[in-house]
Amino acid sequence: MATEREGPRHRQAASDLTGRAGELDLIKAVIEDTGKSGGSLTLFGEPGVGKSALLDAAADLALANGMRTLRAAGAEFEANIAFAGLNQLLVPLAPMFPRLDSSHESALRVALGFGDGPTPSRLLIATATLSLLLLAAQDQPLVVVVDDTQWLDGASADVLAFVARRVADTAVRVLTAVRTTGQQPTGDGSSLTVRSLDDAAAESLLIGRYPDLAEPVRRRIVTEAQGNPLALVELPAMLAPDRYPTADALPAVLPLSERLSRTFTSRISALAPETRDLLLLLALDGSGRALSDAGVVGSGAAAQLDIAEHERIVVVDRQHTVVFRHPLVRSAVVELAGPEARRRAHRALAKGRALDPGHRAWHLADAAFGPDEEVASLLQREAIQALKRGDPTAAVAAMTRSADLSPDLQQRSQRLAATAYFATEVLGDLRSASSLLSDARRVNAGVGSLAAASAAASLLLYSDGDVISAYRVISAALRAPDIEPAADEVNSAIWILSLTVALNGRKEMWDSYRELVERYRDLLPESVLIRSEIATNPATASPEALATLDRQIAALATERDPGQIIRVAYVANDVDRLADLREPLLRVWREGRQAGAVASVTNALMLLCGESYLAGRWDDTLRFAEEGLELVEVYGYLEFVWYLKYSKALAAAALGQQDVAEEPLEWMLSWSLPRQAFIVPQHVYRVRTLAAIGRGDYETAYTEAVRISPRGVEGGTAQQLQLFVAYDLVEATVRTGRTEQARGFVDAMLRMGVAKISSRWALLVAGAQGLVSEGEAANAHFERALAAAPEELWPFERARVRLAYGEHLRRERAAVESRVQLVAALGLFDRLRAAPWAERARNEMRATGLSRRPADVSQVQLTPQELQIATLAASGLTNKAIGERLHLSARTVSGHLYNVFPKLGVTARAGLRDALNALSEQHGDPESP
Repeated sequence: MATEREGPRHRQAASDLTGRAGELDLIKAVIEDTGKSGGSLTLFGEPGVGKSALLDAAADLALANGMRTLRAAGAEFEANIAFAGLNQLLVPLAPMFPRLDSSHESALRVALGFGDGPTPSRLLIATATLSLLLLAAQDQPLVVVVDDTQWLDGASADVLAFVARRVADTAVRVLTAVRTTGQQPTGDGSSLTVRSLDDAAAESLLIGRYPDLAEPVRRRIVTEAQGNPLALVELPAMLAPDRYPTADALPAVLPLSERLSRTFTSRISALAPETRDLLLLLALDGSGRALSDAGVVGSGAAAQLDIAEHERIVVVDRQHTVVFRHPLVRSAVVELAGPEARRRAHRALAKGRALDPGHRAWHLADAAFGPDEEVASLLQREAIQALKRGDPTAAVAAMTRSADLSPDLQQRSQRLAATAYFATEVLGDLRSASSLLSDARRVNAGVGSLAAASAAASLLLYSDGDVISAYRVISAALRAPDIEPAADEVNSAIWILSLTVALNGRKEMWDSYRELVERYRDLLPESVLIRSEIATNPATASPEALATLDRQIAALATERDPGQIIRVAYVANDVDRLADLREPLLRVWREGRQAGAVASVTNALMLLCGESYLAGRWDDTLRFAEEGLELVEVYGYLEFVWYLKYSKALAAAALGQQDVAEEPLEWMLSWSLPRQAFIVPQHVYRVRTLAAIGRGDYETAYTEAVRISPRGVEGGTAQQLQLFVAYDLVEATVRTGRTEQARGFVDAMLRMGVAKISSRWALLVAGAQGLVSEGEAANAHFERALAAAPEELWPFERARVRLAYGEHLRRERAAVESRVQLVAALGLFDRLRAAPWAERARNEMRATGLSRRPADVSQVQLTPQELQIATLAASGLTNKAIGERLHLSARTVSGHLYNVFPKLGVTARAGLRDALNALSEQHGDPESP
């Protein structure tokens, strides 16, 4: 009996039917007679969509309501036996036949094969059936449930339809289900088309049934099943880990279970062999253009295509692309074909793909009958291309298949190791990577390739942050005397080495790294060579290196390779250029989430944390860090945990959330020190430095900062962190009375040319000069600092420099000028929600005699002369030009503007126009600019 009825293993309670709340509500209304269905309901739907499960739920609901249930199901082999379906339905009521009048009893006995006599009319049989059901319902309300009515014999179907139209306002309910294909029938109030589940419901169903299913596999099943519940339940059983050890090893066409095969192959198996051959080409190609690609043209192919379309197996759209009506129909076509037929079809498709090397390689691979080095090499090249176009899943799949087809054991081992590296470094699939690396060693126990070393070092680094072991593995492989690696292998190995060395931070490791970069200089791309120069000491990076980096950043606007974007971003992070990579990194994040590239996504999130922090978008910093922590917890990327916790702590310190900032720091220390990840404590000290400055504890800030950078930006082991803490160090040193030492720190920054790195460092270096200077010299340094970077960049640093400038001016008794800077600083701190610094700015403002900022323009009172000067300044005139027009000195004009700026709540002339417009709207001033 061909039926979609759930067996005991799959039967669900109504409350467990995912995504079917609306359908269940309608069924409940029919059972309880609270709707407008007239006592009957017919469910229409594609095979496997869940009609039987809904009928089961209806039967359960009827039982719960104290009703009796009669059930039947159509069967193909009984479709030509008159009244076979009625027999199945009414046999349980046979003891009640004698209670009918004689004509009805006789008609039913003859129709159901219980008696002899002439065949009664259909109308009499139908009337007798209705009478019997109504009689039974007198004793107990009755629900008739019939599944697969499309396979009922015609006579039974007619009788059932007759009954369903006449049970309104009775104690009988009739629920039926009809399997449809293609276009769903439209029904009235007594019919319901059961649709496929949406993606969210499909995900929920899969997670509930298969909670341990890997996310990439789950996404693939959701895509292939297209919301079909039967497929969602059955497909995972065919994708056991022992058969498909990695998510990337899944076949292009998913295998069907026996039950799915029965459901989807019935119409295909009845087609002529030539039609099935054509469908096989279409199924294996997947593009919908296989006819021309494989050279299959002419009236014969067109005729077979017409047959397939008539049978509602495929549809041809307006672009003449052939599409299967459901992905599982495509799977069924492949399932029905034998191995040789599939290989023959792949060979035909490969011939038509001369201009598409990627698809050609895959078709040749699927047509191969055993190892084939030529095809393995083609797939290896395809894996590299897939990485470059940002498709790491395809890269891993291609390299895995390349290894399978490698006749040489050493080549197979190296390709498996390379696959493990891809899985670790891009996909973040550490479990698969470990399995692949084990396979590589099993194939060739003596494998010593750079690919294997890179994979092993990646696993050691990412799974537990084992810095020393990772360093030993990768550096030993790079130093092997007889090594002749390919350029891409060297590039990967040097990258892993750089991450390992950066995490350790010790000078001897950086020296070793530079030595190995020089050894392989001719094989390394420019981006790696630039990283070697910049990462080892950003403060001494040459103008040429920075210019090269800027060109590489500009090129990322159209870059598709997430690895290239991330590698450039790591270098950019060292020298304040992450702001220029926000869009490429967001692209890696968005596309990586879709592709399941966990490692790429997590790297992008960490870099976005840094970019968002410097941009003052601290909510984004926290959001990106939280998402990253959720990912690494699921996938076991422990090495990333510390940085994500650090990002949250740094944002919390800036916000003044002292307890939140301190919370992860002890964990970071306890995790990092046994692993010799000495860069991590440096980040702990940075957070504590910032938090201490925020609460005004400058002695603690000084103590923590000098742990990172005892001699400013010269020497030490954490050059980038020295840069990031340099301004904090100068401020803490000045505030604790160590002014001469602070001047030494500033002199070191000037000698090394730190200001050339970026506009942020030009801002901070000049600001640090202001901190250690006095009088007009300090004013000049602070003014130069504020002019060094665009207004919209580095808001936190700009606000801190303005605060320092305002504090200096107040000490110089320039109260008016001080207020301008303090109001501007307070505005930035308030926008950032940097509470400790905002409070400092308010305290300084009170000390100048300005008790508060105007809450809004309604509180602003300008003198006529102030309004006139502000209006002229807003129009673009200089102080000198304004003075000439109003017969005032430029100094007097400047003094008036210093009074106007804090009144209007602006910090620069650029803000005057908007402020005056707002003032005009408030007061109705017709003279506004």
